[in-house]
Amino acid sequence: MTIDSGWVAALATLVSALIITVTAVIAVRQLRHNRNANDIVVYLRLIDTLDSPEMQEGRTGIATVGRRIAEDPAYLAQLSDPAFIPDEFRSVGMLLRFLEHISVLVTKGGVAESLVLAEYADNFVAMWDTLRPAILQRRIAFGPHTGRAFEHLAMRAKRYIDSGQMNREYNALEQDPRDAVPRPEIAAGRPSTSSG
Repeated sequence: MTIDSGWVAALATLVSALIITVTAVIAVRQLRHNRNANDIVVYLRLIDTLDSPEMQEGRTGIATVGRRIAEDPAYLAQLSDPAFIPDEFRSVGMLLRFLEHISVLVTKGGVAESLVLAEYADNFVAMWDTLRPAILQRRIAFGPHTGRAFEHLAMRAKRYIDSGQMNREYNALEQDPRDAVPRPEIAAGRPSTSSG
């Protein structure tokens, strides 16, 4: 019995195509894994930075600046002057610059928007709502693009909240089947000895 060389060539081509397909699938999975690792690193850096004393001071300062711009029209008007940097605005300005950088990363796909919004959407919306008049004045001082990326992310955050997606994601945590498994030690009132 002789084997037709055409069949051998076809079989070899088929095996080669299968190997290439499997290699491509593995490569795509590896790229996704690398992307997820990058998102985690950026997300942890975001948390560390937003929890830092400097950023906490900025977050606290938002309320002060918000009160000042609501109560004092002259203060708000002065924010259009690039030389006017009141003390309470320094920490807020540093926070806003950081948020602008994060917003660009999210907008350009450098970190997953869903990851950032799941944690900070309500904060971003509240910050924007409070600081919008001040940011608009700072655009007069520093140019039309000042705060634009953060504004865009705050609007995306608002749509995320308004769509109900944020509530659905947090409600899904309560439906997590991993939490539905009764653990006898907890039911008996004893502390858990396992790590999970």
